[in-house]
Parts: sequence; C-alpha cells; structure tokens
Amino acid sequence: MGFSRFTGQDYYPAQPGNETVTVKVYVTQMLVRHLNVKPEFTIDANDLGALLDAAEERFHGFRDSVCDESGRIRAYVNVFVNGEMVRQDPEALSTPLADGDEVYILASVAGGRL
Repeated sequence: MGFSRFTGQDYYPAQPGNETVTVKVYVTQMLVRHLNVKPEFTIDANDLGALLDAAEERFHGFRDSVCDESGRIRAYVNVFVNGEMVRQDPEALSTPLADGDEVYILASVAGGRL
C-alpha cells in the first residue's frame, strides 16, 4: 500500500513490467466496511481484470466480492467505467482502461421486510 504525498490519497502502483495506466476507483459503503477499503483510491491497471487483481493484492477478498467462481461480475454488483455499465460476462474483465478513467463498483444491498 502506498500514499501519494501529491494527492493525499492512497495509491497502488502496478507490478514492474506491466504497461498500465492510473485509474480512480470508487466503491460502495458495503465494500468499504466488508473489506476495510477506502471509498475511493487510485490504482494502476490496463484493464478491468488487472484492476481487480491489483485490488485483491491490497484488499484480500476484493475480487471474490465483485466476481463469482466463473469469473463473471456478480449479479448484484454493477461496474461502471466512465459512467458506462460493464457487461456481466467473462469478457467484461477485458474492458480496457485509459489513464484517468473512473471505475465505480457498486454492490447492491437487499433485505428487510415489507
């Protein structure tokens, strides 16, 4: 885990040898509490799958909270890249990312009584 003294935010660089870009990630409060992650952070990745892998290295359980056992984005999780919803199939993880992109990972919460 790193801290950028320039932005005052958590910053997670990619592993050496990977061609990556820096993206900003926003997550819902459910993930914040469940994974002890900040509601917004920057991370280096070249596609959505690499973003999830890098986040998993920093926050154990992150990838499993977003994807099911088959590698698909879970039905109750919505992922948006720059405001565009990403499909919920294995190819979705190949969604390319560009420098400065914003990724929103929104996990729905349900329950209660009527």
